[in-house]
Amino acid sequence: MNKFLTLVITLFLSSFLATPASAVAIDLGQANKYNAFLKNDFTTQSADTQGRIAVGGDFNVDGNHDIGFRIDDYGMGNGPSLVVGGNVNKSGGASWNIYGNDPAASGDLVYAGQVINNGQVITSRVDGQVEANLIKAHKNNLPVDFDSAFSHLNKLSTDLMAATVHGIGIKDDQRNGSPLVFTPTTTPGDNVYVFNVSQEEINANSSIFVEGVNSDATIVFNITNENNVAGKNNEKNYQCIDGQLNCAQLSQVAVSINGELVSDHLNKDNLGNRLGNQVLFNFGNATNVNIAASVYGSILAPNADIKGVSGHVYGQIIGKSWESDMQINYNPFSAVGSTPPGPTPVPTPATIWIFALAFALLYVNRKPFIRIKRKSVAEKSEADTAGKALDNNSVTA
Repeated sequence: MNKFLTLVITLFLSSFLATPASAVAIDLGQANKYNAFLKNDFTTQSADTQGRIAVGGDFNVDGNHDIGFRIDDYGMGNGPSLVVGGNVNKSGGASWNIYGNDPAASGDLVYAGQVINNGQVITSRVDGQVEANLIKAHKNNLPVDFDSAFSHLNKLSTDLMAATVHGIGIKDDQRNGSPLVFTPTTTPGDNVYVFNVSQEEINANSSIFVEGVNSDATIVFNITNENNVAGKNNEKNYQCIDGQLNCAQLSQVAVSINGELVSDHLNKDNLGNRLGNQVLFNFGNATNVNIAASVYGSILAPNADIKGVSGHVYGQIIGKSWESDMQINYNPFSAVGSTPPGPTPVPTPATIWIFALAFALLYVNRKPFIRIKRKSVAEKSEADTAGKALDNNSVTA
């Protein structure tokens, strides 16, 4: 029994020491090649999106929200410019253009429902109204599997919320604008820095400085509103109200990395060195997200209905739904040093040695265990024989 107990304890310790790594490998999965990636609906009236869009629900456009006009400029690769799992609802008299890889030709619109232009169902392009190649597809044959994509994105967002934090924000009243300054207390091996930012801090600061990180570091801001406070007012009343559950609001925030403003790195010809590619705003606990100003970085809010005022998003939008007239510019998130597909158990050297010890104990103890077992069987057989003999003698007597 002692030997068996030793083995059990050993195996328990080994499983305990095989803990997940504190870092989170960041991979956006199927959302990687889309400028906007929504599980449900996309609703807009104006502006445009430079890259591709994929929506699992309906795409609603009142006006001329052009899509993909920078696909060729930025070398975004092949594929449909717009993927829609539901209906496309186009209203208004303006021409709606969907561009593709060839800037001289229309891009592809792949849809599972119907395309409705000012109340009329259409099955092919309408010059001056819907300038796109319409391709009808069964929902199961769309280029995107939205269910599996968002299962992955939900896990990623949750993992990032629980990831090791590399420092806390400290308001610096001695600097112009009293910025919220993050200086890492630890250095992550994968070069991905995670910082938590509360709604109160967003409301109180118009600048966030990150200092003391590598120039190519990936920066993740986990945005939370645990006290359910109101966000700042904005022009369309797209704001979190006091006491509203699971609502977070991103107001005007100038992000600086090592003294360089992210907004200063937006030159088209400098795509490989744009600080916004390295910034991700993660809203893992939010079901409502309000964007009250231009954003320089990508937004990960897979469970949230996102609403935004006029302005620009220089990054990718990932959410449950989108309702905004903001222009979405191509500035794809690129995590440096992060290997997909997510956090994995990392056996330590001690763990490996303990596993080896467990198997060694099992090997060493196998013969005594077998001998004991065989002895027990033999003793039982002898006892049965003796018992039968005793019964026979009793009957004879």
